[in-house]
Amino acid sequence: MAIIGAGMTGLTAAHHLRNHGCRVVVVEAGQRVGGQVSSRHLGCDVVDLGAEAVPLRDPGVSDLVAELGLADSMRHPTPGRTLLSSRRGVVEMPAGVTPIGPTKFLPTITSRILSPAGLLRAGLEPFTTRPHCEDVSVGQFISERFGDEVGRAIVDPLLGGIHAADLTTFSLAAAAPALGQTVRDGNSIVAGTLKRNASRIRHRRGHRGPRTPAAASWQNGLATLPKALAEGLTVYLNTRATGIRQVGHEWVVDVTGPRDIGAIAADEVIIATPARVAAALLSISCPDASDLLSQCESATVATLVARTDQLDHPIATAQTWFIGSTWSQLVRQVTNLATTWHIAEPTLRITMGRQGGTPIDDLSDDDLVAITVAELRRLGLAFDPRDYVVERHRGAMPQPAPGHRERMARLAATLDGTGLHVGGAGIDGAGVGTAIAAGRRLARQITSKEEK
Repeated sequence: MAIIGAGMTGLTAAHHLRNHGCRVVVVEAGQRVGGQVSSRHLGCDVVDLGAEAVPLRDPGVSDLVAELGLADSMRHPTPGRTLLSSRRGVVEMPAGVTPIGPTKFLPTITSRILSPAGLLRAGLEPFTTRPHCEDVSVGQFISERFGDEVGRAIVDPLLGGIHAADLTTFSLAAAAPALGQTVRDGNSIVAGTLKRNASRIRHRRGHRGPRTPAAASWQNGLATLPKALAEGLTVYLNTRATGIRQVGHEWVVDVTGPRDIGAIAADEVIIATPARVAAALLSISCPDASDLLSQCESATVATLVARTDQLDHPIATAQTWFIGSTWSQLVRQVTNLATTWHIAEPTLRITMGRQGGTPIDDLSDDDLVAITVAELRRLGLAFDPRDYVVERHRGAMPQPAPGHRERMARLAATLDGTGLHVGGAGIDGAGVGTAIAAGRRLARQITSKEEK
């Protein structure tokens, strides 16, 4: 079988299929495996310019790491303070704040990141609930439930920092699938959170055993994981799939690359690419699926990792600083790698680009760095990058609009029984843990057919 795309989704699928006895060929248009997982050298250190760590508590992740023999060599980020741009300047993130709102209320109240009027409006949430039978945007939901200020001060910096999202267009069902039943029934999030917190406190009394670390990487960077997945697989790099056509009972993937392969025949094909690429590949063989995929929006993002001199800013002793779109249309997040990963010299990891924000596609690396440095100076962080690396991910950060999950369910139904399978960030969502789960899902679709 053929897999198009050697990102984390495609590699995970290939790994599981090979373990099931399948013969797998992977083609990748880029020069390396891993997709948005990218580790590079900056001086004598290895730094990550895509995903920064693997979430060990996500389903199946720890098992995969152990299976690949990587468990003993893991290293974990050092816990540290998280900062937030706010109406009071750069402050410490209140405990319990999440991308869909706070799970603890007293720290948010005492932090004063919300005005008295904003707090009062948010406190009315138990009385402003109503059922939502259809998916809505995160911004609409938060505004209706908690008021605009909660979205602007809390949800936007975190959801924007993680997903480069515009709250007004990002699907609530995609951002917070665990809230599905609460949203449909119109139940109060505040009341439910208070109830869960009380139950958690009772459960934890006398049960304080060790917890699994939340995240991990390796000495040679997160790229260690996709490289381990690729070991023993047939992977053709710099090889682009140009089309998919059906010949008899087989699919033929036309490819172009340095090996002059020409075409790959397979009974099953997995397309694990950005949605726009998958849409183009399926435009002839399955136009209905192509149309659904073409509706998937994405944003271009970039990462700058830079050495600097001593920092005169709260980030100097903190781990991460989230910056919402109210404060910057360009910069989303700043991480201090010295405090997080024990890099000896002051080193900042800065993520840029957001949906509806400052366009960065046409900027040169030097211009992007200059604009970013100027923007951070305006926000109170003055630094001069002595040495830096930049990486862009063009159109690679998915921006699922309301109704995305329903459209992807129609996509699955359209492809069911065809031998064509589609997955990846644009379909399943961003993140290494999500990609691993998507790869396992795609592999199961094929192996379950063989077992019948």
